[in-house]
Amino acid sequence: MAQAAVIAEQPKIVSLFKQRSFIFIWAITICSSFSIAIFQFSQSWYVVKTLDKEASLGIVFIAANVPRILFMAIGGVLADRISRTKILFAANLLRTLLLCGLLIMLAAGHLSLLSFILFGLFFGALDAFVWPANGSLLPNVVDNSQLTRANSVIQTTQQSSLILGPMIGGILVASSGGYMFSFGVPAAMLLISAILAFLLNVPASESKGAKKTGIWHSIKEGLDVVKQSAFLKALFLSTIFLNVFVVGPLMMGLPIFVKNILDGSALDFSFIEGSMAAGMLISSVIIGILNIKRRRGLMVTISLFAMNIFFFWFSQSSSLYLCMMAIFFIGVTFPATNIPLISAVQSSVDKKLLGRLMGLLTMASMGLAPLSLAATSTLISYGFTIDKIMAGGALSLIIVNTLIMWKLPALRKME
Repeated sequence: MAQAAVIAEQPKIVSLFKQRSFIFIWAITICSSFSIAIFQFSQSWYVVKTLDKEASLGIVFIAANVPRILFMAIGGVLADRISRTKILFAANLLRTLLLCGLLIMLAAGHLSLLSFILFGLFFGALDAFVWPANGSLLPNVVDNSQLTRANSVIQTTQQSSLILGPMIGGILVASSGGYMFSFGVPAAMLLISAILAFLLNVPASESKGAKKTGIWHSIKEGLDVVKQSAFLKALFLSTIFLNVFVVGPLMMGLPIFVKNILDGSALDFSFIEGSMAAGMLISSVIIGILNIKRRRGLMVTISLFAMNIFFFWFSQSSSLYLCMMAIFFIGVTFPATNIPLISAVQSSVDKKLLGRLMGLLTMASMGLAPLSLAATSTLISYGFTIDKIMAGGALSLIIVNTLIMWKLPALRKME
């Protein structure tokens, strides 16, 4: 009887899709992720095709990444002190205004490489506040037992945007409205995202009466959490080097690869990006259904090495269909790595520290991204082809991951 009473007292877990807060977060994710996917495709193709400045594409990405790195830790602290939905509202509203500024310059015929660089600086600064707020919002509205599935739904949505976003972008660019449509649609979607964040209004994690410490002291608290955890140290190192060897060649390399190696069009570029996103989507759905709780570290380790092998295969392919197949499998490995790790961090870290920890993790993963982008641009300017750069990055990352897994086995042994 006592056992039955205990069971009866346990709160019933409501389905994610019946929870108002989760539905709002999901809708915000749909609008923001689709807007960014459409814009990034349009921006990349405009720089490579219209401006014919493919070697300068890395500068555009660097311009967005530098302010992200500089302000990400501060953004994480604010995500713990201020309502995360208020941060999302303000940032998405400002990002909408920035895109409207690009539209005005496009209509006036003054949209140049410098325009995208300046845009990237401001957009990246806002991202530094959006990403920690986004990454630490779910645990405040979703039960720990549902975090893996909730992250899977969010990741599935984001990967869906990467499939459909480039395709929608390609269609908009090819339409009669051209870049006015491909930049205008993301602006409208970001505005909707801002309105939804305003309506959601989740309170801050810290209570109003809590004593506030200095920004730098708060950042140090997050760093202390990392230092005390072998798992977090291994995670930080893995994400750092993943971005060193992959971000530059992959982010700025795809449109160049399509143009120079495959001799392809904007539609071919969208097929390549869509294939990677399709792999991410399928992987996210499977992980959400399985809700894996054991040997997650082993799965992450295998996924990291598989990612490098498929990346090398992609670099050596000259057929559109083989490239689509290789990058599809690259896409499969991303959720298999990210979802278990993100869920583990969200469920094991104090919610009052989660914002700054997510900020530090994102900063660590992006810290050397500008160096990767700059190195890729430099190698291209010195005559190295993008396929050789990608192959070198893949092989280097295999060596680095082997050393990390050998010296810091905590990531591999994560349960």
